Amino acid sequence: MTETEVHEPTTVVEAPGFAVAVTLGGQLAPEIARYARTAIRTAVGDRRGPVLRADVRIVRYDDPSLDRPVASYATVNLNGTRIRVHTTAKTPHDGLDQLRHELRAAIDRSEEDRRADAHRRPVAADVPAAPRIRVPGVVSGECTVDEAIAVLDLLDRDFELFRDADSGEDTIVHRAGPTGYRLVQARRAPIDTCPAVAVSIEREPAPRLSVEVAAIRLARSEQPFVFFTDVATDRGTVLYVRRDGDYGMVTLA
Repeated sequence: MTETEVHEPTTVVEAPGFAVAVTLGGQLAPEIARYARTAIRTAVGDRRGPVLRADVRIVRYDDPSLDRPVASYATVNLNGTRIRVHTTAKTPHDGLDQLRHELRAAIDRSEEDRRADAHRRPVAADVPAAPRIRVPGVVSGECTVDEAIAVLDLLDRDFELFRDADSGEDTIVHRAGPTGYRLVQARRAPIDTCPAVAVSIEREPAPRLSVEVAAIRLARSEQPFVFFTDVATDRGTVLYVRRDGDYGMVTLA
């Protein structure tokens, strides 16, 4: 998979109360940046918390084997909570329309989680006190295993949490194993379409844990993250060690 870097402009536009940075990669018209700004502003709407920043990247991959060659990524910092979504589509406009829908759903889910946090019981006493669990991030969007690996490499991440378009399962792909990539599912399900990129598949599904127990496991292990199915939400979730030493949490909307 290659990305045609015809231009890579970054357009920063001021929306009420926050800025939107739009980056285009591949053969995309400049007006796509304006369409992206409108999509993000519509998705965010009138929220209670301030939007500190929004970043959007739209990339058209020069790969004829891809049915949906346009990838769109958005990260919105809503009152300190980072919400990240991505989509793949046939055209930039279709991708941004999907991105708007996914972002609105992810923000709604984040606000519901914030309200639920007010009623959540205190963290168990045996959870290590030093690392704090930051306000969860929310990931939304469906893609294939190959597309998730492309995002992993493009953004240089340690893991990519996504809903597999083939199996419908909450899934994570991360850097490990003999192939360099390992896939773990929240619930074990057959993968009918073989990924083009070689990837090892974990035989066992992700464990079902509470966030508190996952934090204990992470503290006692030498791994940078724990992938589990949250018993409270029944969704795939990643608890990971942030650069500042605190714990970050990403869950699927």
